[in-house]
Amino acid sequence: MTYSINDLPRFSPWPARLLGLLSWKQIHRTLGELTREYENEKWGPLLEKARSMSDKITIEDVDGWFFADQPNSLCYTEGSYELLNPAKRHKFYLKLVESTLKSFLPAAALVELGAGYGSIILGMAQRLPFTKMLLMAGEFAPSGIELMKLLAHNQNIDLESGNADFTSTQITDLNIPADAIIYTSYATCVISKIDKSFVSRLASFNPKAVVHFEPVYEYCNTETTQCLMQRRYIEVNDYNTNLLEILRSAQDQGKIQIIKEKPMVFGINPLLVISILIWTPI
Repeated sequence: MTYSINDLPRFSPWPARLLGLLSWKQIHRTLGELTREYENEKWGPLLEKARSMSDKITIEDVDGWFFADQPNSLCYTEGSYELLNPAKRHKFYLKLVESTLKSFLPAAALVELGAGYGSIILGMAQRLPFTKMLLMAGEFAPSGIELMKLLAHNQNIDLESGNADFTSTQITDLNIPADAIIYTSYATCVISKIDKSFVSRLASFNPKAVVHFEPVYEYCNTETTQCLMQRRYIEVNDYNTNLLEILRSAQDQGKIQIIKEKPMVFGINPLLVISILIWTPI
């Protein structure tokens, strides 16, 4: 079956919310709100469940728990729409991440910042291009860090995990080696306005490349209904609006080089579609 953006109200309440036809609560992504969402409501309960199990829990198990209550969604893929269940859309996304990151191999390490409970980095750890690499993951929520450690231990994956906070002057306590691939996935988007020093702090690790799989507000123009809805969705949910702005500013100052911009690639939510931004320090 062929779908379009006109079908989205059948699968999501957000078009009606954005048009003022359904009530909803405005979100402000404060530190307290991020703690509530990720520590208390998302990763914390998953960690408790994993600890309560007598068997060794794997990343596939936790992914299954996380996706269990999620319905099929109308996904956006480079201009087309497809109704996918959680397992299929996650599999597609992992392939997208793998194909993008492996083009920068060999590298000293593969590092995910804002890794949640490790779904992406532990998924990459089981894929041939990355199996023998140094793997590192940083996360804001303590329960996410602990769950990553547990899963890595259960699956004999050598993963260095630690804290990551995009609002901190340090960003992460991980000892990231030079020439690493650093990436983020739906992580910078939860910081409404990223400080411009974020770029220089990442560049200080001397990475081989920094790859962002993130919704990019600046790509949401005002020329189509979908882009207008995407802009408004990002605004009312207090998602990031300046990632591309600070990257381009750093490039103009001769600090980095943006080597790839691929707008609007994939989204399990057509109103929050990831683009791919790749840059290197100069």
